[in-house]
Amino acid sequence: MAKAWKIAYLNPDQPLEICLRKILRTRFNEMISYEEGTLKGEDIEYLHSMRVASRRVQAVMKIFRSAFPKKKFKDEYMQVRVLIRALGVVRDSDVLIAKLENLKRGMQDTDVKALDLLIARHKMLREKKRKEMIQTISGLNKLGYKENFYRFIETNL
Repeated sequence: MAKAWKIAYLNPDQPLEICLRKILRTRFNEMISYEEGTLKGEDIEYLHSMRVASRRVQAVMKIFRSAFPKKKFKDEYMQVRVLIRALGVVRDSDVLIAKLENLKRGMQDTDVKALDLLIARHKMLREKKRKEMIQTISGLNKLGYKENFYRFIETNL
């Protein structure tokens, strides 16, 4: 798991709005820094890191929800939730496949064949879920979710 980025120039003596902007901007930048690798799909760690970072964004938003106008918060929060769900179903498949492959290492040859079929099926399902995740991220990008998020934290605190 990727370690959380340090929040530069965070000063607890500053007003909440300034600190919250720094925290959310840093967490959001951290999350989107993994997007390209997640979309390429060559290394599952990008997906895992993006999911963890997106959950950090969600946690900060939940903790400080009262600092935002209700309607605008709900819109931005729902987009983060959509992203988390799309990343989560693919990540869950990765975890299951890894567990099945680990289980296979300790089995006898007769049992391995059945497990290989199960793994192949889950890899196929994972690829389907990955394509759906890519569509979700592409859809969010078309809606300008990054720009909207930055505008949200700059104008609503």
